[in-house]
Amino acid sequence: MTSSFVRKALLATVCALAAAHMPGGMRPAMAQQPTQQQELTPEQQAAIQRDVQTVAQYRLPDDFFARMLPVIQQIKLAHINPPETPSMTLEETIQRTQSMPQLLPILQRNRMSPREFVMNITTFGMTQAVLQHPPQDSKDMPPLNPHNITLIKTHQAEVQALLQAMGGGQGGQQAPAR
Repeated sequence: MTSSFVRKALLATVCALAAAHMPGGMRPAMAQQPTQQQELTPEQQAAIQRDVQTVAQYRLPDDFFARMLPVIQQIKLAHINPPETPSMTLEETIQRTQSMPQLLPILQRNRMSPREFVMNITTFGMTQAVLQHPPQDSKDMPPLNPHNITLIKTHQAEVQALLQAMGGGQGGQQAPAR
């Protein structure tokens, strides 16, 4: 079965945003990877730092789970695959999302703009990731929006349902381990 649109898009976006803010202990391992073309320019590093700050401060709506779960389920049912967005900025990811004609009707039916979709799912993903695996050195990560932390911590059943819908839940998923 193909990977979920949102899971891939979220992973690519969160990875790109987190690259500039890896905990100190993880940087040497990344430097040993064989692909040397991954070096970011100072401009790219600055853009990623701005994006991480933007996502960390973004406030998820109170009805985030009620709105996002149906969108993710519809995307999954439509078999929509994400565009490849490695090393894209948040704005580039939003623009790429806006250019997906098969995704736009789903977002419109659920009264969500491409910007809201990308910001919401990226903020959720980053906040959830940091809560599950806090950075070793917190100075490498801007403070997360306290509202989002509370929202996620007080809605664990919804978190699991959303992760499950995205293909990353811990319940009986039978996706390949790749």
